[in-house]
Amino acid sequence: MSRISEAVGSQIRILRQERGISQEKLALIAGVNTSYVGQIERGIRSPTIDMLDKIAQALEVDVVELFRPETDRSPRTNSETINKLIYELRTRSEDEQNSVYDIVKRLLIFKDT
Repeated sequence: MSRISEAVGSQIRILRQERGISQEKLALIAGVNTSYVGQIERGIRSPTIDMLDKIAQALEVDVVELFRPETDRSPRTNSETINKLIYELRTRSEDEQNSVYDIVKRLLIFKDT
């Protein structure tokens, strides 16, 4: 196992888990074998550039995100729910994101009173 294979595999796992999808679903979307995804995530297999592109497309990220160290990414939380919300909001316009923020803020203020 090379260090780069381990790092890329780890990034793929993190991105997949942030989106709340299984290895099986990622494999289906990317058009690869489920066991192959598991081997990539564990750093056992070194995928081709074309395969990395397919995986990145399936995860809806640029290929460069697969090489970005976890510490270089925006702060993350361990909350799966927050990660799912972030994933859903990424594809929304700034106005839609602000509307959702305003709704959540009002709900939290209401809850605290």
